[in-house]
Amino acid sequence: MFSETFVPSIFSYKHRLLHLSVLFFIVPYWYSHYNEQHRLSSYSVETAMFLSWERAIVKPGAMFKKAVIGFNCNVDLIVSGVRVVEALNTTCSEGKDQETLESLADLHQTFAHFFQRGAAAERYMSSEDQFNLLVAESEASTRSHHHIGGNAALMADRIAANFPSTEVYLVGPIGPRSQALIHPSVKRTNSTRILKDELHVILEYKQGEILGDWVAPSSSRFITSHDHFSGSMVVMEMFFKAIAQFRPDLVIITGVHLLEFQSKEMRQEKMRLIKRNLLQINPKTPIHLELGSLADEVFSTDVINKILPYVDSLGINEQELTFLSHIANGPHMEEYPVQAGTVHVHKVVEMLHWLLKTYGRDPTGQNPNKAGYRLSRIHFHCLTYHIMVSSGTDWSNLAAGLAAGARIAGRLSCNIGANTIDSELLEIRTAANFVLDKKMEKNYQFEAHNPIASWMREDVLFVFTPVLVCRLPSKTVGIDDAISATGLLYSQFYRLGRPTHW
Repeated sequence: MFSETFVPSIFSYKHRLLHLSVLFFIVPYWYSHYNEQHRLSSYSVETAMFLSWERAIVKPGAMFKKAVIGFNCNVDLIVSGVRVVEALNTTCSEGKDQETLESLADLHQTFAHFFQRGAAAERYMSSEDQFNLLVAESEASTRSHHHIGGNAALMADRIAANFPSTEVYLVGPIGPRSQALIHPSVKRTNSTRILKDELHVILEYKQGEILGDWVAPSSSRFITSHDHFSGSMVVMEMFFKAIAQFRPDLVIITGVHLLEFQSKEMRQEKMRLIKRNLLQINPKTPIHLELGSLADEVFSTDVINKILPYVDSLGINEQELTFLSHIANGPHMEEYPVQAGTVHVHKVVEMLHWLLKTYGRDPTGQNPNKAGYRLSRIHFHCLTYHIMVSSGTDWSNLAAGLAAGARIAGRLSCNIGANTIDSELLEIRTAANFVLDKKMEKNYQFEAHNPIASWMREDVLFVFTPVLVCRLPSKTVGIDDAISATGLLYSQFYRLGRPTHW
């Protein structure tokens, strides 16, 4: 009865007010929809990606309130790498990676090795006299600049500047110049003050620069130093003491790679100290490890066996990831050292999956070999794309963290303001389509208005986004730390229950 009488009657003349109201609703809707589609199609690819990230970036339900960060802090002396290396009066017929630099000639060889690959690296200079000669040459350069440096200081500075609701406590060797350069709201301890700043020389170079017979395939930097304090026992002990006193809800540990250049006995003692103290931190307080450039296989094996499993989160780039896979018999061992360009995404996915499944937390708690393991989140970043990986239920809001990290990468490299989108300075270096995950048969089709892709592989979540690359970067150092810090602060951590091992 209803279907026979009501439907025809609704179109009758006496319902003309209803017809008009529907018409007045539909016409503006379709007009608005048309204008919106026209507006979206008028955006450049770069602007469309920025706006898509903006939509994805939402703050977590509960922000981190207190963070303790340690333990490497220094002043970066940033110079033109090609200009300084050419002024050293050394010769180099071929590039060669030296684990430790004993002379300026070693510096020239190792710089050339990474320069021709466009890859970032950091090496210790064992001779203080040779390092002082390098510093003198660098400071004589008309284009030298001093900035706050060290992973811990850079991450503390970024969090203090961009997340004022998070209280930041930095533990590291702080000298007069770094004291003046660091963000004023960062809390510091007087127990690790030093009279003279640790100095790192940052040899930056731009894509297309020429050194001898080599041309840089991309913009990057080479870092060298002769630190005395960043890897000292006093700084480490004060760092873990601050965790007990400050009672943070986030711990960030960096600078572990600096131990590589100390004696075998000294670094083993400090590795035991770090592991012992990590095991004493409340499992409900997440620990993030920001990895640095590694070269020594024995030391690096100790890092991935004795420290990596006992942190909740890891920040890593393509040079570090491929090296870990190379020394620990992971997938695609042949990718190290990284050549010009970045590693194919599907190979990075294989390595990240292996790293998390091998050294990550067992959500079931059934594996006795993984008692005390905590790792459940990895933030991978390279020049052209970023990936966030997570297992279990501890971490959430990961797409927002990934988008926030990707957004800041290009802005910092090009020195673009926070509220500005200058698509002329940025470019996308991603193919239109490619394989994300061979095992899962997951492919990626680039869409500027929807660049983020996510998928599950077994019980592991992957989130991927391409990154806008700065055409003419004004800086390269510190970008990784800013990406990791930003992605971490937009992520949310909550662990249910109390693990039996604590």
